[in-house]
Amino acid sequence: MHSSHATPMSDGVRTRVLSLLLLGLMPAIALAQPPHQLRIRVINAQTNKPIHDERLNVALKTDQIGSVAMATDKNGIILVDTGNATTIRILANMYADCRPRAELYTDYSIETIHHSGITTGNLCGGQQHTARPGELLLYEVPKTYIPTYGSPPASNLPHSDENPHTPPHL
Repeated sequence: MHSSHATPMSDGVRTRVLSLLLLGLMPAIALAQPPHQLRIRVINAQTNKPIHDERLNVALKTDQIGSVAMATDKNGIILVDTGNATTIRILANMYADCRPRAELYTDYSIETIHHSGITTGNLCGGQQHTARPGELLLYEVPKTYIPTYGSPPASNLPHSDENPHTPPHL
């Protein structure tokens, strides 16, 4: 016959230990996303605030060719069920996209987004945030925003816009 030297826990102690364990896990459970879901977070590049009224064109790439307009919530977030897709492509709709031209039609790896997150390029200024695992971060500005650049040097060439009808100097 085998005898144990451990003292059995009372039901009250067992309940308290179990409650403490579950309370410790609650934040992790609350923040966990389903395995086939990712977050797209849209930020105003000028104000660094969430854009809550965008309708991004979202395309999941498996066999699908088209895209679906998806609205951001009050926190500038779109939850996307990725299913079996391996890449995702996003395009701005109501706002101007701040990504460099070469990045506009990028197919982002869903595996990379889940593993480490992806922050897109931001040509419009402002702070550069770091995406969290499971998040694709996009910067946009209102379409009425026009950046100011220095004036180009004036040209005195006869065919320039500054002197359209000036005859050439001989």
